Amino acid sequence: MHVLQERTGPAELAAAIVHAARAGARGLVLHADEAAGTAARLARCLDPGFEITVREVRGSTSAPATPDPLPVVLPGADDAGPLVSELESMGLEVVLEQGEWRGELAGLEVARIVRWPSETGGDDLLHIEAGVGRFDRDATALMHGVEDPETALRRAMDAVSARRHPGVATNPVSVLARSRWMRSAAVTDPGALGLVDLQPVETTFPPASVREERPAAALGHRGDGESVLVVFGAGTGFELVPVAVDTRELQAPGRTVVLVVPPRDHMASLDELVAAGSAAGRGVVELIEVDPPWAT
Repeated sequence: MHVLQERTGPAELAAAIVHAARAGARGLVLHADEAAGTAARLARCLDPGFEITVREVRGSTSAPATPDPLPVVLPGADDAGPLVSELESMGLEVVLEQGEWRGELAGLEVARIVRWPSETGGDDLLHIEAGVGRFDRDATALMHGVEDPETALRRAMDAVSARRHPGVATNPVSVLARSRWMRSAAVTDPGALGLVDLQPVETTFPPASVREERPAAALGHRGDGESVLVVFGAGTGFELVPVAVDTRELQAPGRTVVLVVPPRDHMASLDELVAAGSAAGRGVVELIEVDPPWAT
């Protein structure tokens, strides 16, 4: 089966695999205008029982796509320690993603540690900026520029906690970053997943903003000491499995991947992709259902 896609990301690749499998195809040739190298890298981690070939479209012809390298995990700033401790002392979960420290409450970013460059009038030092995402941080700085950072952060935390807690009615804040909310709840209580510990790590496809729903990952250990990569998906659809197995290559090669989804997200297509992830020979992929924190 030949499929032409303008851009092939994790979800598009997975959808093409499921479509080909259900059509009884003996092979899948994916022609991609953009991100062909990324699709080729992802395809190596999936075996649906037939060969997947990714070709990069070049004008009126195409050529085999060369798999892109895995992204690099960037370290955080060396001088961020005191500010990280300050965020933790306020009850926030501090995670490092794309080289930046973020303070999250129930999985939603409410603060970020940012360096103010002298080129734009800053002091080249790190500062805590409060707000839900970049635009809210900018708005907070404009409206409350002389306000103490802790006061601004407390206000953001109060606003989020009032709208993001177990059993809350659906609202604009409660529907953001739900995969990360599930991860946050599991980090607080890893025993609910049969684990002894759990530490957030970044995936190979981090969200571009707080509004973009993307799988969230964490590394943990089972009672017997086995290290596992746990990937949470709420509303992530087809992309959950490709992102999870790709992240395994970056964070925990060869380890078991445990996918955690709300019951309503467990679809037949997800089972098919889980099987394809395990069959690729790069490690086991498991799937479990967990009631999400917003539903309890």
